[in-house]
Amino acid sequence: MSLVYDLYQPGGSWLHRLDPRSKLLCALCLCVALLLARELWLIAALLLLTQVVLLSAGIARQRIGWVWKLALPTMLLIAVMWLLLYRGEGRTLLAFWRIEISSGNLIDALAMGLRLGALAFTFFCFLFSSEQDAIVQGLVALGLPYRAGLTLAIALRQLPTMANALRTISQAQQARGLDLSRGGLLQRAHAYIPITIAMFISAIRSAERLAHALESRALGARPRRTSLHPLRWSSADTCLTVVSALMLVGWLVWRLLV
Repeated sequence: MSLVYDLYQPGGSWLHRLDPRSKLLCALCLCVALLLARELWLIAALLLLTQVVLLSAGIARQRIGWVWKLALPTMLLIAVMWLLLYRGEGRTLLAFWRIEISSGNLIDALAMGLRLGALAFTFFCFLFSSEQDAIVQGLVALGLPYRAGLTLAIALRQLPTMANALRTISQAQQARGLDLSRGGLLQRAHAYIPITIAMFISAIRSAERLAHALESRALGARPRRTSLHPLRWSSADTCLTVVSALMLVGWLVWRLLV
């Protein structure tokens, strides 16, 4: 399955063994702390922490590099825009026209850019170590309605299926003489009409078969659903959740008092 559609990397590390609910709650606590933090050292420390967590969990370096490649352009853009549009305190380093770059402004720009990377890696720590089924099951256990969770699970499973169908239909149409690269933008968009129609027909047929399958299995006949592999909350999950919550509360209290 493509990395774009399924981010989970199988493994048996300490991070993989944690309950998805505890990992999600920990990620949310870290995100709140990152959104409230303005100190460069704290944001950089949390970003470094996510790298250590991913490497200690055995996540492939290629996946970590893929996240960096995905996030780095936006991180640089945010840092440059902050540097050019906002004025900070401290010694002036560069003044040109209406642009004034100070030492405080430079630190704030670096903090804003690194914050985006830390936020991204915080959630990728959760996604790289949690299966799609476990994520949906954890959301349902946290209060998400079962039908919404089932819809989310089906949507995640259908993404790679529809991508393969799109590739197959596109290759079949090109084998019949369809040229998708000739002409201007409107002409190329018009050439995709046969592919789009075939995709809609395939999606409708797939949805109809899925509806019949769910109906034959008596979906909705019982209000309470069971699971073949139920989630197990361990002492490590309790420890992670408590530590994350205490760190967040401590950070909020420190921000209010300082």
